[in-house]
Amino acid sequence: MTTSPSDLANKNQPESKLCTLQRQLVIAVLTMLACIIIFQVCSYFADILRVLGISILFSYLFVAVVDWLNKYIKIRLVAVAIVYIVVLIGITLSAITLVPTVISQISQLVNSIYEQLPHFVQNMSRIILPIESHLRSTHIEIKTADLVNEMLSFLTKIDSGQIFNRVGDVAVSTMTWTVYGLSILLLSFYFLLDGHKMQKSIVQLFPNEHQDGLYAIAAEIDQSLQAFFKGQVVLALSFGILMTIIYYALGVHYALLLGMILAIFEIIPVIGPTIGFVPTVFSVVFDGIDNMPGNRFTELLIVFAIFCGLQWAKDNLIAPKYMGNVIGLHPVVIFLSIMIGAKIDGWLGIIFALPVACAIQVLAKHIYAHYADSNHLSENIQPDGP
Repeated sequence: MTTSPSDLANKNQPESKLCTLQRQLVIAVLTMLACIIIFQVCSYFADILRVLGISILFSYLFVAVVDWLNKYIKIRLVAVAIVYIVVLIGITLSAITLVPTVISQISQLVNSIYEQLPHFVQNMSRIILPIESHLRSTHIEIKTADLVNEMLSFLTKIDSGQIFNRVGDVAVSTMTWTVYGLSILLLSFYFLLDGHKMQKSIVQLFPNEHQDGLYAIAAEIDQSLQAFFKGQVVLALSFGILMTIIYYALGVHYALLLGMILAIFEIIPVIGPTIGFVPTVFSVVFDGIDNMPGNRFTELLIVFAIFCGLQWAKDNLIAPKYMGNVIGLHPVVIFLSIMIGAKIDGWLGIIFALPVACAIQVLAKHIYAHYADSNHLSENIQPDGP
């Protein structure tokens, strides 16, 4: 009795599926082990990686300007030097003019919150008094005012001036920060000057058959990161400047501080604008608005309506035309990336989270496409007949 080729193929099919599953499990385990080893190595060289990462982000922030200048100034070194001089002048002027004002406004805001907090609690107690009466009628005794006052008694008054003086003393007396700053400036300078050559040199280290694919991955990652900085950073800073002007026009206290906080958090999509608007809520609730009539609740509604209207216009009218959906991250991926980045390295991890997520998304997409093409080719290869 002879066995047909179809019977042999059906018999070998479960074995091939089992081998494929075993291979996939081995790859998954090795990938997890590699991730653990990489994480341990990265934690050991954390300071160096922070300097390298900040340098790369800083260079991406200004690479578009350098490329534009390089069209008119044929010497790229001169274009990079011009950008550096302008940036350093801007940082110096900001440190001289804006930093003292921001520190003063932070101190005033903190002190105002602590001074106004007892009056705020009294007002809230009057508002919830009918609720206490209703609960008392149902034989539920809850003294909300005493409970809130007891909680507030545990709060200690913070002297923000001493905090900033201490931070300034540590920053001035520690040479490490100076070395880090100079290293970032130097590395970002070379990234702006020879970034494309560095990328080409790294790709050429791999075998020739993989270089085309690696060039495509590097080009797409480069496009995603430039889109992130061109879109998120520029639009966030513009929105923060616009809201600062509106805050000054409305008479919102601490307008410069609140605008800067909003601009920083606007860089983070989805949840960033909401977090950045929270200090404005505290300012309006505790200090009110100078140029708008009405009570605090009405003033807060007006500021909130202006913020939501401009935010909607930025997200739905300006951003799609200015940058499109080049980043292409799902809101759930954005949220998880931010949480993971915050867990790994705090605020610096939040800043790195989205660029790293963009790069991983591009890499995963190309790996999946390569894997799908390989499976498609193997399925199309038919065994020869007898």
